[in-house]
Amino acid sequence: MPVALLDLVDEGLYLLALHCKNCDRLSTGIHEDAELEALEQANELAEAEMQSALEIVSVARFIDDLDGFTRALEANVVLPEDF
Repeated sequence: MPVALLDLVDEGLYLLALHCKNCDRLSTGIHEDAELEALEQANELAEAEMQSALEIVSVARFIDDLDGFTRALEANVVLPEDF
């Protein structure tokens, strides 16, 4: 993952500081605009997928909470004083 732009090597070529989150290694590399744009698109897609997964988990938790509340109502364990 790029962590810093170190230099503009040429038009469309950038010297970047890179960090590998798997092995925690730092390195440098020269990369083209097209590579960086592809990385940005991949990151945006991954972010959108994570956001969707988070929304699914949120809805599932809400349904579980609602189900628990419904069971409590049916068992008459929820009283007016609880509100």
